[in-house]
Amino acid sequence: MALSLQRYTWSDSVYNILKERIRKERERSPVLAIKIGDGLPENVIVEILSWLPVKDLLQLKCACKSWHAIISSNDFISKHLKNYYKHKSDDNDCLLVQYYISHAELQLFELLLDDTPRVLANEVLYGMPLYGSHVCGPCDGIYYLYNYDEAGRALWNPAINELKVLPRLITKPHLPPNLGSAKNEVYGFGYDPATDDYKVVVLKGYWPASDEEESEVTPPLSVFIYSLRTDSWRYWGDLAQYYDLEDNKCYIAVNGCFYWLGSCERDENPEVIISFDMVKDATQEIHVPDYDQPASKSLGIYDDSLAFLAVHENENRLDIWTWKAGLWTKKFTMGLTLDVGRPIGHWKKNKILLEGDCNQLVLCDPDIEEVKHLEFQMDHWCEGALVYRESLLSVKDRSRWGHLEAAEADANEV
Repeated sequence: MALSLQRYTWSDSVYNILKERIRKERERSPVLAIKIGDGLPENVIVEILSWLPVKDLLQLKCACKSWHAIISSNDFISKHLKNYYKHKSDDNDCLLVQYYISHAELQLFELLLDDTPRVLANEVLYGMPLYGSHVCGPCDGIYYLYNYDEAGRALWNPAINELKVLPRLITKPHLPPNLGSAKNEVYGFGYDPATDDYKVVVLKGYWPASDEEESEVTPPLSVFIYSLRTDSWRYWGDLAQYYDLEDNKCYIAVNGCFYWLGSCERDENPEVIISFDMVKDATQEIHVPDYDQPASKSLGIYDDSLAFLAVHENENRLDIWTWKAGLWTKKFTMGLTLDVGRPIGHWKKNKILLEGDCNQLVLCDPDIEEVKHLEFQMDHWCEGALVYRESLLSVKDRSRWGHLEAAEADANEV
């Protein structure tokens, strides 16, 4: 499950634990059935292979030409996404956590957890491309990387060690004379089923060109969309006004929609959530739930819905709200047995990640009202936590969209 070419350096006790795990997995591995049953039909072999981890498949590609052809095909990659990625990967126990070391440096750690959970090992991913980038994902095993200082953007599949640097973000057409340099941006990355395409959505803010008047209104956010199928950006338009939006601390994509928590200046209650729907190609402003203030807040996913997480430090309490059918519903109010400063986001099976005293990571399970330290601590502020999920999906192979491009060409000719 390594995310780089580096090898881990672990203690003997950790090594023995993992070695025993690997031995048990190999005993249960369907690969043994393939070796024993040389005469298995190809469709059976394909089905068995589609449930294996990417690391095993990359090795099996070298076994013979027929397996290489099977594993490399677009049909198999789609089947593997359906079987292994959508189902077996739910048992994944690997997290990626990111910390702001300085303004110019972000570090990404891989945490391998056991069932307790405790941190068995961690590794700084110095070998990751665009080192120091913000990370968003995964969507089908692909991550979006954004390096603020270098304005670099890329798509990355660490499981197959593949990186695609995105073209430079287009400038806003007909740039008004009072629009200054770029101020900040938030982003989302996901799959659009309507167009069978992977897209990046960037909401970008600009400084006013002149700072002579302190009361000068900040220009509205501009929306840009990148399409992997066409490998290009397009300017969507501007929002109604400027919103001060926060980077998500975890991956927020629900039914083709991205969400960002922030504030605006025009209302008495300035807190808002801005969404972008990839299928409808539309934005929406959503009010936050009527929660008890003050609280530390963030967005997450709970019961496959957008969730609003609020930690009340004075009462050491966690509230969870979910957004369904245009309404907020309060799901949980839970007392915390450990001191917690703020919510980070979600993990598997409706568990919530929090940041405790001295920047310790804390895992909360509302279903059984259990709170545990993950025994991982940094001297810096946690910028986010993401699940690691692996796939065979290429970010460079354009053959996936060949039939779509041919259809578009025929339509243009007509």
